[in-house]
Amino acid sequence: MYELIPIREHSRWQRILDILQISDIYYTSQYFLSALKLDPGEALLFYYKDDDGEVAYPFIKRQISNEDAPYFDVTTPFGYGGPILKIGKSSANLAANFRKAFIEYCNNEKIVVEYIRFHPLKENAQFFKDHLKLSPLYETFSIKLKDYFSSALNSELADGESEKETDLVVKKLGTVRHMFEFLVLYYSAARRREEADSYYFFTNDYFETLISSMGPNLHLFGAYQENKLVSACYILALEDTIYFHLDGSLSETDSENTMRTLLLNVAEWGEENYYAFFHLGGDFQGDQNRERKIKRKIANSKPAVFYIGQQVHDLETYNRLVYLEENDIVRRYRNV
Repeated sequence: MYELIPIREHSRWQRILDILQISDIYYTSQYFLSALKLDPGEALLFYYKDDDGEVAYPFIKRQISNEDAPYFDVTTPFGYGGPILKIGKSSANLAANFRKAFIEYCNNEKIVVEYIRFHPLKENAQFFKDHLKLSPLYETFSIKLKDYFSSALNSELADGESEKETDLVVKKLGTVRHMFEFLVLYYSAARRREEADSYYFFTNDYFETLISSMGPNLHLFGAYQENKLVSACYILALEDTIYFHLDGSLSETDSENTMRTLLLNVAEWGEENYYAFFHLGGDFQGDQNRERKIKRKIANSKPAVFYIGQQVHDLETYNRLVYLEENDIVRRYRNV
């Protein structure tokens, strides 16, 4: 059986997450409130249960046609997500039966196509390799905070890097007070990225909603050089995990050392506040990207692969309404 929970029933939404012991920020209704500013539609949580276990799958249902009988697609929001399984007897049976129920729901609701950004740390893509078209995009990197700062080698590395940036000061900033200063850096960096498309120019409205909905789970850090803010990043934090969310910088000059110092200071704050992991993310641009190199170098755990998944539920209507080539799908549903 399955149950469909709209975001307005936030208590029931949270109850399902608690039942499946899901404490990840990207699955909360609070995160979905901000995500709806990027992907307008209806946020829903599909809760499936049978003898083999339980599945929670939050997504956004979006209208893709203006016909008298409208059609829809579904997507997970910017970030990470996808179905989370609580396995009882058989993971294979649970995944297969869940997909059968979800496909039936999609057919009944005129949902033409489904896009999923899977969660690299949850490794939930592995359960659906026989059910969806999966595309591995890139590796993501993490820091195990206690191990990192208990290591003499990494402590010396961090101290040595800080010495190179004697005029760089990192501060924890007010998420509201410094939002517009961050936006100057964010839009400056976004315009420099050759592959950036309009989706990734997030509006002021998005950041205002992110701040109001996430509350104490959102933090902002900034790097100052000669009293001027030159780089900053928003992070998300819940339970034992910190996620690098969005960043911006004034220029690419010395950005490697600045980014490194900023990330290490966030990691140090995380360790001091008893977080266990800092997920740095990855980058779509490949191994030549400087930010990716920094994250790979300072990570101290095994990389986790970020997958996107796609399933067309109504091929005829999909071909008539949706014109995304495969590379456009990758561009649109990547997570950088």
